[in-house]
Amino acid sequence: MQITFTADGGDACTLAQKTISSSTAFSIPISKAALQTALRTMLMNPEQRDMTVDAVMVDRCRDGLRVHAGGGRFELPYRHLFALVLEA
Repeated sequence: MQITFTADGGDACTLAQKTISSSTAFSIPISKAALQTALRTMLMNPEQRDMTVDAVMVDRCRDGLRVHAGGGRFELPYRHLFALVLEA
């Protein structure tokens, strides 16, 4: 599995997941920098269960973090999450 993180202009970004058999793109209505900050905050505070940035919620699950926006969610396993948070 490969997860990529792209900016879609000023106030939106996309998380995409690609496997051998499928691909998924999840649009998020906040900037890439704002989402990275939220993910870093969650990682730095292990006691924090969730946080909200505008219309997006990030919460903790057993294997990583989940990003909720609109009616959907995107799961970010810890093994992929650290590279996305450190990406410039």
